[in-house]
Amino acid sequence: MSSFQHRILKMGLNLSSTLFPTKDINLTLLRETTEFISLVALLPWGVKSNKFKIGTMEAEIIKPVYASEKKKALLYLHGGGFAIGSNQTHRHMVGKIVKDTSTEALLINYRKIPNHACPAPIEDAYAGYQFLLKEGYQANQIVVAGDSAGGGLVCTLFFMLKDKGEKLPKAGICLSPWLDLMHTGETVEDNKYTDPFVKIDEMKRWAEVYAGSKPLDDPYVSPLYGDFSDFPPMLIQTSKNEVLHDDSVRLKKALEDQKIDVTYQEWEDLIHWWQLFWRFIPESDEALTKVSVYINQQFK
Repeated sequence: MSSFQHRILKMGLNLSSTLFPTKDINLTLLRETTEFISLVALLPWGVKSNKFKIGTMEAEIIKPVYASEKKKALLYLHGGGFAIGSNQTHRHMVGKIVKDTSTEALLINYRKIPNHACPAPIEDAYAGYQFLLKEGYQANQIVVAGDSAGGGLVCTLFFMLKDKGEKLPKAGICLSPWLDLMHTGETVEDNKYTDPFVKIDEMKRWAEVYAGSKPLDDPYVSPLYGDFSDFPPMLIQTSKNEVLHDDSVRLKKALEDQKIDVTYQEWEDLIHWWQLFWRFIPESDEALTKVSVYINQQFK
């Protein structure tokens, strides 16, 4: 059973989704509401940030107040169904990882639907990776992480790097990744009433918009159908209660089939995006601590 704090959060989300259904909600309103709520989620003590642009793309560097002598970086790709989310919504969570790993993190506000379909977010993730390389980091000094749609972007960025013949980073981290935009996993139906953050009908509409002119099973759209050979070590986190749980289970199998080093961490009865609530939910703090331990192990 999940913690009392998590059960209260889940109850509140279920209530809000009943009172304020998101079906056909104005996307701009949904974005602005998400951004407004995230304003209260401040960076933890011990880190500092600098906001800037990579070309026209908004970006942010979060790093420890007291920098590590060892050169190491984290490229973080936020989630939100390729429709919502930003550096602002995830900076507090990334800040905790930075504090616990003494790693410099780059967050990017990649392009989103409905104005920008695939492969625009992948190209932006690639631009973020190239920025770190130009800043003097070597590929083996970079870890790439993301949650939900951002977890899918981790994989599609790696596909793009392989296609371009470039070096892949030290490791990848996928937190409850959205990998199958055809939504063929069993938990899409089994968990659709128990995971209040993921509204599957809404996700299916967003998937069609994101795919644009590409078929839904194109690996750049649905990375689960891609080639995972030569991937670096990967960390996957998921909860059995999530609509997207089967995406993580199948990613684990696809990586293991290619003899990739996989660290798979699974929880019970937690909602999608639970890692965001690390200040209030014990399981969230536990999950991010495990992310930090993994990063520290990669950079030994």
